[in-house]
Amino acid sequence: MRILMVTSFPIPGEYDGTAMLPIKIMRALKQRGVDVVLAYLMARPPWGWRVSRTEFEGTPSYSIPPRAWVSGLRQIAREFPFDVVHAQHYGGATRSYFACRRYNWPLVYEIHSLLGDEVERSRLGRGLSFRFYTTVERWVCRHAAMVIALGEPVKNVVVEEKGIPAERVTVIYPGIDLGEYERPSEPVTIPGIGPEHRVIMYVGSIVHPNQGVPILIEALPAVFEKLPEARCVLVGGPADAGEQYRSQLGAFGDRLVVLTGQTPEQVVALTRRADVLVHPRLACRENFSVQSKIAVYLASGRPIVATDFGDYTTILGESGAGRLTAVAPGPLAEGILDVLTHPDLAARLSAATQPVAREFFGMERNIDRYLDVYHRALRFGPRE
Repeated sequence: MRILMVTSFPIPGEYDGTAMLPIKIMRALKQRGVDVVLAYLMARPPWGWRVSRTEFEGTPSYSIPPRAWVSGLRQIAREFPFDVVHAQHYGGATRSYFACRRYNWPLVYEIHSLLGDEVERSRLGRGLSFRFYTTVERWVCRHAAMVIALGEPVKNVVVEEKGIPAERVTVIYPGIDLGEYERPSEPVTIPGIGPEHRVIMYVGSIVHPNQGVPILIEALPAVFEKLPEARCVLVGGPADAGEQYRSQLGAFGDRLVVLTGQTPEQVVALTRRADVLVHPRLACRENFSVQSKIAVYLASGRPIVATDFGDYTTILGESGAGRLTAVAPGPLAEGILDVLTHPDLAARLSAATQPVAREFFGMERNIDRYLDVYHRALRFGPRE
């Protein structure tokens, strides 16, 4: 089997979940002997025709400008005959749709987050880009051979609202290489953090609205008052947001540390220093998708406190791998203090994380799920 992995962002790109997911899928597929080629369908330059080819970790990687989205993918098909197009996010799906429709290629659409919750978020009524994406995504949903959702609530939406048959939708959580967390690493040094400190850690964007970092910031004074040795470390950016959070904390501002520009390898080492990992995400449609952040948290083997919403109810709550709270500063502070002041609870949460990580997020297990989706896509074929 041969797979064409299509994205609307460059690879390797940024070290975020959206860009890292296709990289991890590609690596796992290659380990199974599956051939993969990458195609980045660019938005700029708008009038170029030139298709460029490089390599990423020994895998052919093409960059294709807008006017060559169809002809460029056809060129790849001639050079690298593939069986299935695996489109990442709505950008990859909408940009590859026209070629898939024209040449009747089986399209697998992996939905990272629901379109409509983030495109041109700040514009009242939205604009041309939003209308283009929503229109073409409707066509994608009518055409796709299979759809992958990163959460059960997303599956419910695409079945009930987008009209995709349930048998064509599979939930696969964003996988990670658990081997990265099994290998030993040197202890990290965090500025301002000593061995006597209890570390509350958050990993990811500290400004993206759905991540709920402001809720954590509002919760911290109550934690700091009860536990003077507590410190909070935000692993992510941008740095200026960290300065604003310090200012908001007032007298407690010096207890907040912000680390920007960390590589995945550094994040692995940093999470091992956490006494509790926190994800205060908001209860909104954009959080219907499970993010790779929680996979990182689980793989680290550290206690987790998170807000009770969506699939976290089952992944963390029912499994015993996390302490869930309401989406508010007060309950979040109570949850953090509960873990930091009850060693038995912290140990129980930590012990439950690894089995959940292996079952739902380990790429070795997930790649079987992806291969099953590809075989079903070939069997079902495009809907139209």
